[in-house]
Amino acid sequence: MNKKNKQIVPICFALAILLFFLITFIVIKPKYEEFNEIKLRADKNNLERETLEEKIKKIDAEKEAENIKLKSLKPIYESNLESSTENLGVFGNMFEEIIKKAQKNGLLIRSIEYDMRPATDPIYIESPESYNVCELKFFFVGSYAQLQTFLYDMNNNFKYLTYISNLNVTAFTSNTDYLLINISITLYSKKRESQINKN
Repeated sequence: MNKKNKQIVPICFALAILLFFLITFIVIKPKYEEFNEIKLRADKNNLERETLEEKIKKIDAEKEAENIKLKSLKPIYESNLESSTENLGVFGNMFEEIIKKAQKNGLLIRSIEYDMRPATDPIYIESPESYNVCELKFFFVGSYAQLQTFLYDMNNNFKYLTYISNLNVTAFTSNTDYLLINISITLYSKKRESQINKN
């Protein structure tokens, strides 16, 4: 092998390596960049998917909580009477049942007032044509324990929807074991279809 041929071999080798890197750079670099873009898009899509999954889980949890809340709501009494809203009969025996619960729990009834058109009640304001509403104002005498068991009894053992509000408790000056209790309990009943159609 002559001297000229000996010099060509390393040059060819160097050119081959240079050509290899050039081809690699030309062919592989765009593929690498494309791969990086695909990876970035995939990462972004995964992040968006995870965010959406979290939102879906949150919405599902809220729906489940709402379903539990709706299941725990008591039904509204459906009146069988076709009468004016001035008649307590449209509330069935709810009125008597509340009196019995108060007496059963040891509360003494001093007086009862009622309002068949409670101006501040949201159901009466929004749907007077669909619902009868009566706010009962009870004036009881009893102990704190008696009041507590009455409220528990109303919340857990009263079949129909009521709204308890305006609870005001004052101790007797002569005997602090007894309380003067003012409490408002609102009753609701659905009007009959024929009664609604008249209005």
